[in-house]
Order: sequence, then structure tokens, then C-alpha cells
Amino acid sequence: MAKVKKKYQELLNVVRAINVLANNKEHADANTKGVKKLAKIGEKMKSHLEAYNDKLDDIRLECANTDKDGSLLLDENGGYKYTKEQLKELNKKVKVLLAEEFEFYQFTFSTEGLEKYGFLDGFVEGLEFPELAETEDDEDTAEAQVVEMV
Repeated sequence: MAKVKKKYQELLNVVRAINVLANNKEHADANTKGVKKLAKIGEKMKSHLEAYNDKLDDIRLECANTDKDGSLLLDENGGYKYTKEQLKELNKKVKVLLAEEFEFYQFTFSTEGLEKYGFLDGFVEGLEFPELAETEDDEDTAEAQVVEMV
């Protein structure tokens, strides 16, 4: 197993793709072997996803609005409140977090059933796909949300 570095943004993209495919019954029926391997990959990614979510929670808390006594101000749904400046700071810090790299060991599976999942490039040992150019829009459309594996 090779140790590689990936950005949290790439992790979130893989997690979202796995969730979409795992919840698509038609796709699951057509590629049972691939979907089972995706589920195993998703399970192995949980610790990295939890680390990302913990860091994101820390950033949200750090930027949250407080009263004069330092107590958190919460909205009607129990979420943190932010001033305009705090929200700008939150967004800036989340962009930095999404670009942050983490290390992990590539997953080792037979590549059978995974050949068409280009989003796994670099995550699974032995899978090779043509390189796609990354655009600025990819980073601009990133959402800072807590993601969970299904």
C-alpha cells in the first residue's frame, strides 16, 4: 500500500460520489461488484471524514458570535450565529481547510468493477485515469457542510 496525500476537497468529492452511487438502485443492480467495493472504500474513509468534520466544527465554533460575556449566540435551530465579518472569516478558513492535505494509505482492491469510477483516482492503488484539468469553479462551488457516509 502506498502512502499518498489528498486534499479534503477531494475526499468530500469521493464521499459524495460514493453516496450518490450507493443510493442509486439501478446502478447498484447493474454493477454489484463495484458498488460493494465502493461501500468498503467508504467505510475505510470514515476516519478521515470524521477528522475533517471535527476540524470544520472547530472552525465554526471559533468564528461564532458571542455576547459580551463570551457566551455563544445561537439561532432558533440551535446553530451558531455569525456577523457579516465572522461569516467572511469562516468562509476563508473553510477554503483553507478544504485545500489542506491529509495522508493515508491507498486502498488495495482488485480493480474489477471500479474501472469507470474516475473519482477514485489516487485513492485506490492500481487505478489509472486520464488527468482532468481542475478549474477555479471547482473550488468556488465547494460547500462547507458536514458530510456523513451512508
